Amino acid sequence: MNYYELRYLKELLKIKLAGCQLTYCYTRFKNNLEFFIEKKEESFRLIFSSTPGNIAFFIDKESNIKQRNTISFFDELKGQEITGVEIAETDRVLFLEFESGLKLWFKLFSNRANVLLVEKNRVLESFKGGGNEEIELPQIKKIDLYKDSISGIADIKKKILHINPLIPRDNLDDLIKAHQLQALSDAEIIEFTKRMKQQLEEKPDLRLLENGKTTLFNEQTLPTKTEHRFEDINELIAYRFKTYSHNQRLNQRKGEWIKRLNRQKKRIQSSLKNLNQADKGLERAEKYEKYGHLLMANGHLKASGKDSIEVDDLYDEGKRISIPLNTELNLIENAERYYEKAKNSITSYEQALERLPVLEKRLEQTIGLHSDVENISRFRDLQDWEKQNASLLQEFGLTENKQSSSNETPFYTLEIEGYPVWIGKNAKNNDLLVQMGHKEDIWLHARGVSGSHVLIRMENRNGYPSKSIIIEAASYAAYYSKAKGSEVVPVIFTKKKFVRKPKGAAYGAVVVQREEVEFVTPKRPSL
Repeated sequence: MNYYELRYLKELLKIKLAGCQLTYCYTRFKNNLEFFIEKKEESFRLIFSSTPGNIAFFIDKESNIKQRNTISFFDELKGQEITGVEIAETDRVLFLEFESGLKLWFKLFSNRANVLLVEKNRVLESFKGGGNEEIELPQIKKIDLYKDSISGIADIKKKILHINPLIPRDNLDDLIKAHQLQALSDAEIIEFTKRMKQQLEEKPDLRLLENGKTTLFNEQTLPTKTEHRFEDINELIAYRFKTYSHNQRLNQRKGEWIKRLNRQKKRIQSSLKNLNQADKGLERAEKYEKYGHLLMANGHLKASGKDSIEVDDLYDEGKRISIPLNTELNLIENAERYYEKAKNSITSYEQALERLPVLEKRLEQTIGLHSDVENISRFRDLQDWEKQNASLLQEFGLTENKQSSSNETPFYTLEIEGYPVWIGKNAKNNDLLVQMGHKEDIWLHARGVSGSHVLIRMENRNGYPSKSIIIEAASYAAYYSKAKGSEVVPVIFTKKKFVRKPKGAAYGAVVVQREEVEFVTPKRPSL
C-alpha cells in the first residue's frame, strides 16, 4: 500500500467505523489478522495482511468466526467503541483510536508491517515481533518536499523518490518510460513530480490497468489502458490483495518460460556460430584427401610402427610434408582412413548447409515466442499462448510431459535400429541407470576416462546386438566422455550383469568383471 491509498482509506474508514465496536480479533493464517466489527445490525471484518509484497488493510464482508486453530489478539479492546481514525502525515501508519484511550497502530510498509496496541506511546501488545519491550514505535518524521538538490543522483527513480518519497513506487517504471523522463533536466523532473502529487491529491483515478497493476494516476499522467475503474479505495485494495496469488502464479510461470526460451536461444546461437564455420570442414577435407593421395603414391614404403612419415609434397614441388599415421595401420590403410575422414568432413559440411536455414528459422521463432511471453500480463492469456504454441513448444523440446508412465526415464533416450538406448546425464544419474538396467542389457563406457554410462536395452532379446549397433552406441559413449576431443576413443562394453557398484563407492564408480573393447570416433547423437 502507498501513502495516497492510505489517505483515501482513512476518510472511508472514518465514515464506516463511526460508532462501531470491536468484538473479536484473531489470526487463522500466517501474516493475516482479522478484526470483527459490529454496528447496530451491521457487521463486517477488517483484514490486515503483513505478507511482503501483499501488504493490505481493507474492509471485507463478515464470515463466521471459527474458533478452531486460531490465535486471539488484543483482548483488551473487545467490546470497545472505535472513536477515531488517523494517519501519520508523512508515513504509511494508520491509527484506530478507542474509547479507553488505547490505540491500534497499523504499520503498512515494507517487510516490517505490524499491528501494535499502544497506550501513551508504550507498546502493550504486538501482532508480530519479539517481546513488547523490544518493539519501538515508528518515528513519524516531517518531510521537507522539493528542498534538497538531486544533481548528484544518477538514477531517475531515485531522483523522483528523493524529491517526494510518498509517490507510489509500483507505477514509477511505467511513468518513466511513458514520459521519457531520462531525457528531462532536474528542474523538469521536479515540476513533473509536483504535477503527479497534485493529481494524486486533487483527483485520484482508481484504475485497474491492462497490465494487471492498480494505480491512482489518471490516463493523462499514466497513459496505460484502463481495464476497470473501482468505486472506492477499499475495493481497489481488496481486489489487489485477493488477486496477489494469481499474479504470483503468472510471474512464476512467465519466469519459467522466459528461462527456457533464453536457454533455447543460447543453444541455437551457439550452433549457428559453429555452423557458420563449416567451411573449415572443406579445408580439412582437402587436407585429408591430399594425405590420402600422397600415402597411396608412397604405399611401397615401409612405415610400420611409426606415428608419422615424411614424403615429397607432389602438390608443392621441392618441398617435403610430414603426415601423421595410426601406428596400428599400414600406409594403404592409413590412406583409406584419410579418405574416410575427408568424406566425413564433406558430409558434415553439406549437413551444416542444410541445417543453417532450419536453425535460423528456429532462432527467429524462439525470439518471437520470448517477446510474446514478456508482453503477457494475465494468466489466462499465458494459458492461451501455451495452447496456441503447444506444437511448436513441443517440437523445440520446451514442454514438460505431465503424463507419468512406467516407461519414463530420467536419462537421455534414443533408438538404434529398434534398440532403445539410455545415456546417463551425470554421475548420480549413471548410478540410477545401472540400477534400472536389466542384467542382459549391454553396458558401455569410454575406457580410462570419466563419462556417461550408456545402456543398450535388450528387451528380452538374447546375446548381443549387431556390431554396427554396438559401435554406434560406443561412439555416443565416447562423445559423452572426457575423451570426446580425440579422433579415436577406446570404449568398453559388456553385459550389465558383469557391472557392479562397490559399497560406499562414489557416484558413477563401478567395477567391470568382463569387458570387450571397440575403437570408435566420438559422435554426438540426435536426441
